[in-house]
Amino acid sequence: MGPMSARTEHVGTTAEGSAVERSRRALLDEIGDPPDLTFVRGFGNRGDELIWAGTHELLSDRIYREIDCETLSSATGHTALLSGGGAFCRPYHTWMPRALAVAGMRFQRVIVLPSSFDPSEDAVREALARTRATVFARELESFRRIRSLCDARLAHDCAFFFDFAPYRREGEGVLNAFRTDEEGVASRLLPPDNVDLSAVVPGLEEWLETIAAHELVRTDRAHVMIAAAMLGKRVEYSASAYHKVSAIARFALREHPVVQAVSPPGAPATHDRSSDDASALEGRHRGPSRPVARARVTAVVLTRDRPRRALAAIDSLLPNQVGLQPLLLDNNSAPAAAAELAAGCAGRDHVVLRRSDRNLGCAGGRRLGMEQAGSELVLFLDDDAELEPGAVDLLVAELDAHPHLAAVTATVVLPDGATHHSGGWMRVSQAAAEFGLIGAGQSVERLPPSGPVDWVPGTAVLVRRDVLREFPIDERMRVYYEDNEWCYRVEHARPGSFRRSVEARAIHHLGSKHIRGTDFASRSAAIDRLDSAASFYELHGKLLSVDLFELVPELTDGGGAHDLAAARLLTELLVRKDPDWVFMEWMNGGLDVLLSASRRVSEARAEASELRLQAEELKLQAAVAHASLAGHQQQLALQREEISKLQVSHDTLVRIEQGGWWRMRTRLLPVLRLYSTLRRRDEH
Repeated sequence: MGPMSARTEHVGTTAEGSAVERSRRALLDEIGDPPDLTFVRGFGNRGDELIWAGTHELLSDRIYREIDCETLSSATGHTALLSGGGAFCRPYHTWMPRALAVAGMRFQRVIVLPSSFDPSEDAVREALARTRATVFARELESFRRIRSLCDARLAHDCAFFFDFAPYRREGEGVLNAFRTDEEGVASRLLPPDNVDLSAVVPGLEEWLETIAAHELVRTDRAHVMIAAAMLGKRVEYSASAYHKVSAIARFALREHPVVQAVSPPGAPATHDRSSDDASALEGRHRGPSRPVARARVTAVVLTRDRPRRALAAIDSLLPNQVGLQPLLLDNNSAPAAAAELAAGCAGRDHVVLRRSDRNLGCAGGRRLGMEQAGSELVLFLDDDAELEPGAVDLLVAELDAHPHLAAVTATVVLPDGATHHSGGWMRVSQAAAEFGLIGAGQSVERLPPSGPVDWVPGTAVLVRRDVLREFPIDERMRVYYEDNEWCYRVEHARPGSFRRSVEARAIHHLGSKHIRGTDFASRSAAIDRLDSAASFYELHGKLLSVDLFELVPELTDGGGAHDLAAARLLTELLVRKDPDWVFMEWMNGGLDVLLSASRRVSEARAEASELRLQAEELKLQAAVAHASLAGHQQQLALQREEISKLQVSHDTLVRIEQGGWWRMRTRLLPVLRLYSTLRRRDEH
């Protein structure tokens, strides 16, 4: 559905009532009186708990049920209220836009409660452009940015509906409460006594009491600022990674003692760029004032929101003899990060900086870098990697010594000295293409000498530009695995195209990329990887076995065997269906029969085997019992025979006794004894 008309009325303080009351009425009027109402709580910290508590106050006269995002995929109903907050921003874009899509599939109506929005993040912009939901912005800057994308409204953050009166009291001293997560400004130096209150305090009440105990609060957290202002404190705020803090202060706290700080204690002064348009930086670059003579290599460093890492990567290129032109591509960084990157390049005249106002992904960004390179060779270097001195020269020497090669990779080590990879191996079967890393986890000293490899990861790789023109990087591999797909194509067409150099080395400051878990956020991140793997399957008809079975452990049975048939069906689902739909079905158990088929067969086989063992045991026990019974029967027969004999003897004795023979024997016995004695005498 295309963008819907936006309501432009400003919810401000008027004679008709306070701004907060006007916002309350605007929200309740939009909610209306639906047959059922569901409040969907998100993830978060103490600031989000304040939003939830304020939302409870807003809905105090309504009957509603409350769920969290973990159960959203299996919930249904008429009207869903998605909790407000800051999750439609760059650091958390992997889950809230997807929650909006899932809610749209599960409920007839969806209302997004007052939030801040950063549509320069592609996932946020695309989710808003697709939704039929009514979307409330909590400040004017977000409203301005989303009004052309969706049915946008304006209202105060739900935290303003919370009753702060019981916590108001006099305070003393200064509270420095600056954030320490990825939404903070990386270049800001934090005060020595800083406490990231929203992250470390265990409960909302203690959080409020801590704020209430101070006279002056300095922060870059929106809800620390809001709570402090509503508790009557003086507040000095600093900008966070995007516009929300400054915009909320200007929109909702104009009548409170809230001012923007020049900088927190101990930190350099920072300009609040939160209201800058990302598009204002589009195309801004600094060309080389002294072109590099006879540049054989264009070094392409693609970066997004990591200016310090990117500049370190660029600086690592310099200690080389070969002519080299660094090209730094800013892949739609946030305004603050983009400004820091531009400032860093201003002092590096040899660097060309280009900026895209859209996230092209790694595939699109590297393809753009190749198109802008005019050199014979192109070096791709990740923005979190640094080459060791002389590495470029060594890589060039490898290609010069082996003219048939398409590319050569450096050996990449982790900061602790362990090998990340020294090229990779690939095994292709009828069903799947399996990729692995050579030397992973080993000591560099134990690696075999430089030589051929099946594929070259994109961390630090030197490629012939004419091969890149012949085999362009496929932009459909937008998120992940573009290097696997490109190498698969090239190696299939030109076997023996890749090599690794043990001597040329790079250090990789690798962060965690794999998210395993069954929770909403983990599976939301996993589905993006699975979607890229589905693109590989669509292109080549083979499963991409990189981390498929790690992301979906249900595809592996108890014995460790992979269910390739189920994996293929899952991949085909992703090819044919929207990833949001597949994610929803995965979360609500709709894919359990498919994903657990192999495990269930394995379990059934194990159960059948156990039953067979039990049956054999019963047969053995029956045989033993039968043999025992036979022995008892034989013993019983003998006993019966003995009893019969005894009975015969008994009967005989009885007859003898009854016939008088016993008495006759008693009388004759003395006579017989005398006869015997006399006879013995005669014989002597």
